[in-house]
Amino acid sequence: NGEYLIILDSDCILPEGYFTAVEEELRRKPSDAFGGPDRAHGSFTDIQKAINYSMTSFFTTGGIRGGRKKMDKFYPRSFNMGVRREIYRTLGGFSEMRFGEDIDFSIRIFKGGYTCRLFPGAWVYHKRRTDLKKFFKQVHNSGIARINLYKKYPESLKTVHLLPAAFTSGTAILLSGAPFCLYSLTPIAAYALLVCLDSAIRNHSLRIGVYSIAASFIQLIGYGTGFWRAWWNRCVLGRGEFEAFKKNFYK
Repeated sequence: NGEYLIILDSDCILPEGYFTAVEEELRRKPSDAFGGPDRAHGSFTDIQKAINYSMTSFFTTGGIRGGRKKMDKFYPRSFNMGVRREIYRTLGGFSEMRFGEDIDFSIRIFKGGYTCRLFPGAWVYHKRRTDLKKFFKQVHNSGIARINLYKKYPESLKTVHLLPAAFTSGTAILLSGAPFCLYSLTPIAAYALLVCLDSAIRNHSLRIGVYSIAASFIQLIGYGTGFWRAWWNRCVLGRGEFEAFKKNFYK
């Protein structure tokens, strides 16, 4: 019966005041669709907090998941999303994509001429994968989904989406040169130090800062390898849409 549908992932926790923040934003300026950022709850493990950092930091994702500083316009995602009920029905809701279905929906919202806004105050606690292996599977599938989205909407591929693939290739080149020149590891070490310090300051924990190094490299390389894998299969070999780690995604 409501005017808006609120869409949340099952691993999200709503903080007190969430709906108040949504209502205040809508009173200030109506919007057809909206979304908010995510945070780590104090009860989450250090690994989950490190993964949260890698998914929200400007130094890893460019802030496109709800940060104020971002390298692309804001696309609401299913972990924290709202849309007018009539628009949801008009567009037919989510597609059958297993991964990237929320970005697909947001793209169709924009293509339909509707407005989307970021509501910074309407944030949620978003639980993360409980270990780095599961996290790799998640981001690898996300990299594949980006190419699947590109095949449907070529204009949706932006520079920020290419960065993990470039990072993956650059890291591989630098590591291959390490046996001949140890200085090739300097950029990798510098980036790791930057991530560690930034995360340690944000989380008030050096331990989480160290974990964030591993989480950030997995986030970028997992996404990057999925991106390159899908590019080769879909854009070079001309194969159809596919997914990885579908049956054992949560194991």
